[in-house]
Amino acid sequence: MLSLFTSQASYNQGTRPHFEVYAVSTATTPCQLPYGAGSVRVVVTKHGQVVWDSSTCGSSAAKPVQFQTGVPHMLTISWNREATSPSGCAGSLSKGATGTFSAVAMTTGKSSQVRTFQLTS
Repeated sequence: MLSLFTSQASYNQGTRPHFEVYAVSTATTPCQLPYGAGSVRVVVTKHGQVVWDSSTCGSSAAKPVQFQTGVPHMLTISWNREATSPSGCAGSLSKGATGTFSAVAMTTGKSSQVRTFQLTS
């Protein structure tokens, strides 16, 4: 199971949104899977248009993590709001953009629920 939470409901100008992604195994036995920024992506949209995708940030390969049934593993991914150099991340959000945005976390075959948040000036 994959869950995504935002650290705040609204972010003022200059504040980076932080996304907390939790993965929980529902398997009956322990398993080992890659888990990290290289295996989980967060996609931010506005009006259905992708404005940022963390998978374009060139994260290193995720390391194997041992999952126990029902025990969550947390990963934090932050977004610079501009999604431009020098971070190396692609995006289409203009500087100073505000409004309501949606975010979802994804990994192979799984996705979280969609969360909405605000960017304010």
